[in-house]
Amino acid sequence: MCGNRRDCVSCPCMERAHYHHCATKGFDHSILFLNEQEYIAGMNRIGICLAAVFGVQLIAFCLMDNHVHFILYGKKADCLKWMNLYYRLTMIWQGHHRSEGVVDEKWLYDAWQIVDPDDLRQKVVYVHRNPTVAAMWLIPSGYRWSSARLIFADSTDLLSQKIPIGGLSRYEIRKRFETKILLPADWFMLADGMIWPGCYTRTDLVERLFGHPWKYLYELNQQVESGINLEMWGNRISLPDHDAVKIASTEALRRFGVSDLEMLDVQQRIILGKALRKKTGANVKQLSRILHIMQADLKSLFE
Repeated sequence: MCGNRRDCVSCPCMERAHYHHCATKGFDHSILFLNEQEYIAGMNRIGICLAAVFGVQLIAFCLMDNHVHFILYGKKADCLKWMNLYYRLTMIWQGHHRSEGVVDEKWLYDAWQIVDPDDLRQKVVYVHRNPTVAAMWLIPSGYRWSSARLIFADSTDLLSQKIPIGGLSRYEIRKRFETKILLPADWFMLADGMIWPGCYTRTDLVERLFGHPWKYLYELNQQVESGINLEMWGNRISLPDHDAVKIASTEALRRFGVSDLEMLDVQQRIILGKALRKKTGANVKQLSRILHIMQADLKSLFE
């Protein structure tokens, strides 16, 4: 590892890393964040986890009251390690601060590999649209507990009274953030005690990904939820092969003008596989059977 956290996306030491959409499945009755204090602590845990798990970078995030979303860059094992640490620190925090109402449901989470820039743009939009879709906020950029407020934004007023973390003693850091993990000295926090998320979020990558504010705003108005929800959790439901083949044939006709899957070349089958993954949540084994592509080749795209 080269140790260059900010520029490691193109570094050879990260050649096996990928973008991953990491999320927890929503709880049925438990609440992750009950109030502003709990959200601030939840935001700070993001920074703490990033300082603790080397080789993972944060691209986008959103904290909801009963689930969380993160887009991380790193090896899948490291991303899952990061998610596990966030889970453990959350449960420890709740154990110290809640007299009742501690989450008693099993945490279900995973890391889904993002396959290309178009897919990454769609996943960023999906994460940022969460509060709006849930009718918790009017526009994504107005939601405090998301990276949407950082994208193509002027935060000068918010940062007018920033407090450098490098100026705090280890005792003050431990007391304020309840951690022994050493935080970067160039990070800073706001007056409410929240580490500024712009310190640890790769907003520069997201802004380059969209290229221009109008394109980002246009994408934010696109409904992407149904396909991504199915892609995330739909693979836990088995769709019969004959039904999946019907969907594949219809999609092949729409995209390539032929419904016979045998007439598609390898590149067309890969494109079709990505579409089926989103539409049906089909796993690699099923896609391999339907499209007649080796599982190993598909795993390099989807796992």
